[in-house]
Amino acid sequence: MLEVLVETGFLLALNPRDVHHQWALSILEESRGKAKVLYISPVSPVELSLILKSKGYSDESISRLLNAMFSIVGRYTRPRYPPMGLEHVAYAAELRAKYPQLTFFDSLHASVAILENLIYYDLDETVKGVIDSELKGKK
Repeated sequence: MLEVLVETGFLLALNPRDVHHQWALSILEESRGKAKVLYISPVSPVELSLILKSKGYSDESISRLLNAMFSIVGRYTRPRYPPMGLEHVAYAAELRAKYPQLTFFDSLHASVAILENLIYYDLDETVKGVIDSELKGKK
């Protein structure tokens, strides 16, 4: 059974109007069928909240959207949320120093995937590339 990490791109793709919606649904189906254990990056809800707030959404709207996402995912599976402690945040800072193309949140997603031995299963090619480089360096 594969343990996979998704992040903010997955949450955004839960919107039926999102171009990647079918991809998100396929992940949920695979999780329902137990082919994959779904982990959601622990910083994704915070990142998504900030994105929505920056686009002018009210706190009430943000709450409704996040609760709707929670309900949708819950119809398929009970996602897990990996831990994120000081070591994850410290490693994320190391990653940003080494890979300046990483954003703050992307470095945290990468750090969690690497330190928790989860397969990064989201859409961001930059994050995938950094994770691949780091894992090759550890072999």
